[in-house]
Amino acid sequence: MAQAVKLLEHFYAVSGDKITHPWDASAYLITGDEPVLIDCGGADGYPALKRNLAELGLQPRQITKVIATHGHWDHVSGFAPLAEESDAELWIHENDREQVEQGDYDRTGAFLYGKPFPPVKVHRTLVHGETLAAGGFRLEVIHTPGHSPGSVCFLLTGGAHKVLVAGDTLWGGYHDRVRSDLEAWQASLDLLLTHDFELMTFGHLPPTLVYDAKKKVAEARKQLGVYFTPWFKPMYETFQY
Repeated sequence: MAQAVKLLEHFYAVSGDKITHPWDASAYLITGDEPVLIDCGGADGYPALKRNLAELGLQPRQITKVIATHGHWDHVSGFAPLAEESDAELWIHENDREQVEQGDYDRTGAFLYGKPFPPVKVHRTLVHGETLAAGGFRLEVIHTPGHSPGSVCFLLTGGAHKVLVAGDTLWGGYHDRVRSDLEAWQASLDLLLTHDFELMTFGHLPPTLVYDAKKKVAEARKQLGVYFTPWFKPMYETFQY
């Protein structure tokens, strides 16, 4: 696996299927006096996440919080081992809180990995429209249900560019077991298009920034729900065609 990747000043990709574990969603570190993670990947990728933090001069105990895009296994189950080594807090939207605290096998998407979701405490809930401070950045919380009821995006400002951190609101999967809602998802993409941003990251992406981001969100809106495939293979299956 590769190392952490610097995307902007004080903003790094530290987790993802190319840099920690094949099952990991993308996660990002904001450095500063109180380092913050946006998502933290899955439990199986935690040792590699810890290694990437160390390469940036950080130990788990220095992470103050994980701000979650939503409550799925590949995005936040890594919080359980992180919490054993730190006093970090988990912040997530109220609509995904219960599944994380109960370790719900269906709603956390754990069934895709054939692994349990370790129940963890949620310390604070995220509210649509609020602005959080992290390092030298401001993060506006945009509630974007659809992939899951508590999915959010973060509009990152304060640097040279406006960056949309979209989680699985962009190109995430749909399933009744995670309470996906196509109509809500369409409305969420429409809402995103009322905001201004130049760059974008999303949940399952090589460690890079996407340019022409608003145009790509508009194109994604036209694709949403056109045709579903029922042939998605669970992550724990290894057979080849």
